[in-house]
Amino acid sequence: MSSDVFAQVPYGHCIPCVKGNPQQCWTIPFHPAFANTTHGVLMVKEPIVLDSPTSGPVHVNILNGSNGTRITFKLNSSDTIGKLKQELLNKQPEFGGNLVFNGKPVEAHQTLGELQVKHGATFITYQKCHGG
Repeated sequence: MSSDVFAQVPYGHCIPCVKGNPQQCWTIPFHPAFANTTHGVLMVKEPIVLDSPTSGPVHVNILNGSNGTRITFKLNSSDTIGKLKQELLNKQPEFGGNLVFNGKPVEAHQTLGELQVKHGATFITYQKCHGG
């Protein structure tokens, strides 16, 4: 069902089911103030607090992408990626300094709780390729 169908039905009225079942319908998902607008702006009134999925110690694995070795670290969910990188440098001085978690590069200021790192999660090291 396209969004233009929603715009043709007044707020609070039902839209029939795609299969034509009269017992099933949806109410219009927007407030009447937005009925004739194409854009809306929402303002956050309170800061959003991200709950950490784990509290206390978290065991994370570092997989070296170049040689396949794996190292396990015990950290807290409030620890930053910078601390994880420092501990990795203490064990492997040849570490290039770049980590990926869930397919995305991570920044040194991010905490494990912000990234929602769970027990047994794996970070992968990578090296940036310079050239042209």
